[in-house]
Amino acid sequence: MKRILIIGRAFPHVAHGYINNDIEYLTQQADVLVLSPNQPMAPWYSPVRCNYFRNKDQLLAQARQFKPDFIISWLLPNHHWARDVADALKIPFILKLHTPDYYRLYPGNRSIKKRIKEMLASCILSDRKLSDGYRISKRSLRRTISSKYFKGAFCIPAFKTSFSKYIPANKLFDLTPRIFFDRFHDEHDNGRMILVLGSLIKRREGVSFIDDALKEISEPIDWYTIPTPGLILDDIQGVPENFSAKKYVPNKDMATLYKQYKALIVIADKTQFSRGLPLSVLEAQASGVCVIAPSLRPDFDEFVINGGGYLYNDASEIQAILNLLPNDERRNMGFKHAKKFDIKGLVEELSFAGLNL
Repeated sequence: MKRILIIGRAFPHVAHGYINNDIEYLTQQADVLVLSPNQPMAPWYSPVRCNYFRNKDQLLAQARQFKPDFIISWLLPNHHWARDVADALKIPFILKLHTPDYYRLYPGNRSIKKRIKEMLASCILSDRKLSDGYRISKRSLRRTISSKYFKGAFCIPAFKTSFSKYIPANKLFDLTPRIFFDRFHDEHDNGRMILVLGSLIKRREGVSFIDDALKEISEPIDWYTIPTPGLILDDIQGVPENFSAKKYVPNKDMATLYKQYKALIVIADKTQFSRGLPLSVLEAQASGVCVIAPSLRPDFDEFVINGGGYLYNDASEIQAILNLLPNDERRNMGFKHAKKFDIKGLVEELSFAGLNL
């Protein structure tokens, strides 16, 4: 049985769905140890063996004791930790990247002043200090990519062109969102309620408000929150009467809850990458729930439409779409689409980088 060291950001964290699914599946196929430089702000219980480290020495000591065959490192600020272990133990490693990593390398709308500050910090601070603030030294990243043990990086297809500036194209692979399809697949009739997903809390002058898009929907809406330190739901302004914030429910238990709903509405900023490829979209499709989402970019739009969902350009369009549901043809499209993203495909995905279980 292979031994896999996974370097996470803050495992186990309730919001890290991609990482959590990978780890759960890999523990069924291999001996897995997860090490993280940070403890999670929104933890949940996981039976997976995991621990934390504060510096390179602590990381290497645990890695040497575990004796992994290869390393999977999640999120770009962790790249140097993976490199250090791989170089010391002479074993292969890969990086798995996510949406926040794109914004770290390509600051976009940040002011010139902030960009200069980031550049100076990357020249002065150590990898460890930079990683603590979710920052990256491009010089150090180049060292990681040039390591003879580096086997590749995975990112969602929309980012591949951008990341190819730093990572050779022949070592960039598609990061596929993967769910436990059998866990969520249920073709029985769904309920009539509405589920909403997204960053619903906006802040203006220190006061929290519910996103205005929800005011366009007349039917009852449920929102299952992710534990957020310091957020007091009773203090949020502008909450519609038909809106209900529910207690956090672990992902495994969401399979039953999805069946209560006819639609999942995704709320997102208008920016192109305000959403990656959410696992909840696939979970909803597998559960017979119609996904209604903003049009963001070609791959995201296709992700929704191919699963029988609808796109909107303005929140005022949502209610008219809800009036079209349920639609059996679109539900069947969702079942077929979600099945293509079953977690079992992870084994083949790793083989692209030469890692075999």
